[in-house]
Amino acid sequence: MLVFGDIIVAINYFSKYFKLLDSMPLTMDNFHKLMIEILPEYSELNKDTLLEIAISLNAPFYEYNKAKQIIDLNTRKQKLKDCKLCFVDIESTSPNIQTGQIIEIGAIITQDEKIIDTFETFIYSPYVPNDIVKLTGIESYMLEDAPKIEKVLNDFRGFIGDCIFVAHNVNFDYNFISESLRLHKMPPLLNARLCTLELSRKSILSKKYALSYLNKMLGINTPTNHRAFADALTSFELYKICAKSFPNAVKTIQDLIDFSKNKITYPQRAIK
Repeated sequence: MLVFGDIIVAINYFSKYFKLLDSMPLTMDNFHKLMIEILPEYSELNKDTLLEIAISLNAPFYEYNKAKQIIDLNTRKQKLKDCKLCFVDIESTSPNIQTGQIIEIGAIITQDEKIIDTFETFIYSPYVPNDIVKLTGIESYMLEDAPKIEKVLNDFRGFIGDCIFVAHNVNFDYNFISESLRLHKMPPLLNARLCTLELSRKSILSKKYALSYLNKMLGINTPTNHRAFADALTSFELYKICAKSFPNAVKTIQDLIDFSKNKITYPQRAIK
């Protein structure tokens, strides 16, 4: 039996993993080779087993051509209006993943710009630094009866399922949660992800792109900042505003991910 806590990607592996996603489609042999480079602890697994495990952990893979054994992204098949997006935000005792602990997770699952489920919880911690108290308003007494992090992480994995992980500055929230899973010997996040910070830079003209600034500038006006559920809600409202400027080429969730990363651009307009 595999001990997932011993084989999960460390923080520095995530860039390699998402580069692999960007390189799809791949032959099964190349896919296996690259995944083993990212996760050398999986080297004893054959190609089919490694693919099966990755899919079971919500990696966006499917066998596009079984005869030729071509692996591609299932996000290329998911129409944007049919895709489930999970907007996520966390608060932690430190922005440093190695020294901090998550103390609050807020998340919202949406489909076709409608909220279909929510997740919100504190996480037990014996201490909250003063700077975090000032930033978030979360004090240690508020966490005394909160569930332990192992339970919350397990519940969150069940909540997000195979949704697209969406956040403002997504690297921070995604990597922090994934590293927390690793530290507690739990399976990693391998979900596809979308960044509303990148998306807003492509869709909205603004002098700043911090979530708190856009909240006011765009008239979203969520009354609370730097609290997990409130910021997840603001990110969702920001997404809906950005959606008004998506180019016609964006049909699938992968199109949108590519658009946010400058792989799809607006057609140039003739200057009259």
